[in-house]
Amino acid sequence: MLRTEIERQLRDEHEEGGAVFPAYEDYCFGNVSDTIAALFGADADRPLPADVFDGVDGVTTDDATDGNAAGFGTSVDRIVTVVVDGYGLDSWKRDQGDYDFLGRLTDGGTVTPLTSVYPSETAAAITTFETGQLPCEHGRTGWNVYDPETDRSFLPLGGRVKAGPEAGAAHVTAGDEAVLVAPEASTGVSYHYDRLADAGVDCHRLQPFPESSPGVTQHEYGDLEEFGARLAGVTMASATPGYVYGYVPHVDAVSHDSGTEGDDFQSTLATVCEQLSAFVADLDAETAANTLLLITADHGHVNTDPDRNVDLSDNETLMANLRRHADGTPVCLSGSMRNVHLHLQEGTVEETRRALSDLDAHVFTR
Repeated sequence: MLRTEIERQLRDEHEEGGAVFPAYEDYCFGNVSDTIAALFGADADRPLPADVFDGVDGVTTDDATDGNAAGFGTSVDRIVTVVVDGYGLDSWKRDQGDYDFLGRLTDGGTVTPLTSVYPSETAAAITTFETGQLPCEHGRTGWNVYDPETDRSFLPLGGRVKAGPEAGAAHVTAGDEAVLVAPEASTGVSYHYDRLADAGVDCHRLQPFPESSPGVTQHEYGDLEEFGARLAGVTMASATPGYVYGYVPHVDAVSHDSGTEGDDFQSTLATVCEQLSAFVADLDAETAANTLLLITADHGHVNTDPDRNVDLSDNETLMANLRRHADGTPVCLSGSMRNVHLHLQEGTVEETRRALSDLDAHVFTR
């Protein structure tokens, strides 16, 4: 069941100037983490509305269950959550009739539209998903971050220093390369796995790259074609109650490379659907009967015309007004191309705003 009435509600209440703002109080991707916690009976401050589970087997949506104020609980042994990075609602609505797995989910499950968080991009949204913290709380507000207290610019995922002083940064070897890592990249980031573990949940994470986070057992897969079998294996090997998070970045990658309407996108989506079907088929009967499958996405995509894209570094006023590092070099644009943060010299905000006034952009000042 695709809940089109929720999409209409979200657009009516949160759309402004062609942009849909986050529905942080209810139907928002930022609330998925606390929803998972609530299903396990763990502390949850901001779960999704209980009606997202209407008609879903294994979930009770009556009044608070076993003291769980969220108003829902589950009788299953395991919860598997798959994040298909970058696969938005418009694509789902377009593609559901072309892929058996999407059609089965739409017809037999409950599909509830959600807004993303802001910024609606992977670095911010996935951190929110794995912590339950909103971007303004965990601080990973884009793919590039500048910390004025340390005068460092760095990548929020991994903490690689891009500019600024070495003092206080860690020297780390990544493969054959020596890199500087900013400790402030992880300051304030509190993963939810420890919270789940405190509730007795065995937590596992499956990604196509190595990563280490507290409270979760890490697993890796290689090609996308391995995902379904690996996810099934990790799920069946987990203790109960168990939580397994599977991350699929391939749709996002092809969308950035060639958009959402070409053959490459459809080929990638077809493989993702095949792998999700394989995961379900590979589970033994007992595990399948006692596993809740949640599929979500952190954001969608809007196709753009490269000939109309704007290079802000060509704006002389903007570049002249950027704040300077202690060594005199300008603080590069933070955030990302879709979500640009400008750190400006004192007294230049209004001049810079005027210099950007002819762009088709939402320009906010603090």
